[in-house]
Amino acid sequence: MEQQEKIPNWMKYPPLLQLYQQAQAAETGLEPDLKFLADPKLGRYEEYQLKHLEIPQNIKDFLMQVGLPDRFLDHRSPSEERENEKSTYPGIIFWVSCLRIETVKRKKYLVIGEYRSLGRTCITTNLNKPDQTDQWDKIEDSVPVVVELKTGTVWKWIHYYSEDEFTFINSSLEQFLLSMAYWQAFYPEFAKNVLDYLEINPKKNELDYIFRNDKRLYGSFRSCLKALDPDALRKRMTYWKFMCDLSLY
Repeated sequence: MEQQEKIPNWMKYPPLLQLYQQAQAAETGLEPDLKFLADPKLGRYEEYQLKHLEIPQNIKDFLMQVGLPDRFLDHRSPSEERENEKSTYPGIIFWVSCLRIETVKRKKYLVIGEYRSLGRTCITTNLNKPDQTDQWDKIEDSVPVVVELKTGTVWKWIHYYSEDEFTFINSSLEQFLLSMAYWQAFYPEFAKNVLDYLEINPKKNELDYIFRNDKRLYGSFRSCLKALDPDALRKRMTYWKFMCDLSLY
C-alpha cells in the first residue's frame, strides 16, 4: 500500500503511462519534468466544473483524473525568455475560466487554455494642431488552445476577423501533456548551452549558435517527440516544429 501511494497520480492513468513507456523505449536520454507532472502542479477538474460541457467521456476522464498544469511557459530561447518575462500573462494558461465549447465551421472544440496579452492602442485626432487629442484604449487579446471534440486532437486557434487558422499541436491531450513535460525538461539544458556559448563568444548572437548546431541541440527532444507523437513533427506546419525552429515566426 505504501509503495502504491508513492506512484505519481499521472502514472496511474493507463493511456498516459503507456505513452510515457513508449517514449522512454526510444532511449532518447530525456526524462519528462516530473515536478511539472506532479501534484499540485497538475490541477484536476471536478465534475461540477465540467457538467455544463458536452464532451466525450475520454476527454472528461483525462481532465478529472489527470488534469492540466496552471501554466506552460513556452520559451524558445534565452532572448525570448527575457522578453516574455515582461508579459502580463507569459505562456499558456490553463484556468477553469478558459473552459468553453466553440463551434468553427461545424466542428466543435473545447477551449482548454489561452495565450493572453494586454496592450494599448492610441487614436490621435487633429494631429500637429493646437487641439491635438490622444485617446488611449486598453486591449486584451487571447489565442485559445483547443481540443477538437470529434478527434481529440489539440490545436492552437488563431482568429483573424472573419478567418480562422488552426495550428496542429498534438494528437491527444495525453500526448500534449507529456510533450510539454519533455520540453520543460529539455529547455533548461538547451538554454544553458546557448548562454555558455555567448559568454565565450560575446560578439556572436544566439541564432549563430543555434542554427549551426540545430541537430545536436534539439536532437533529444525531437527524438522523444517522434516516439511520443509522430504527427507532431510529421505534419507540414505544427506547433512543436515552430518551437524547434527559431526561423519560424
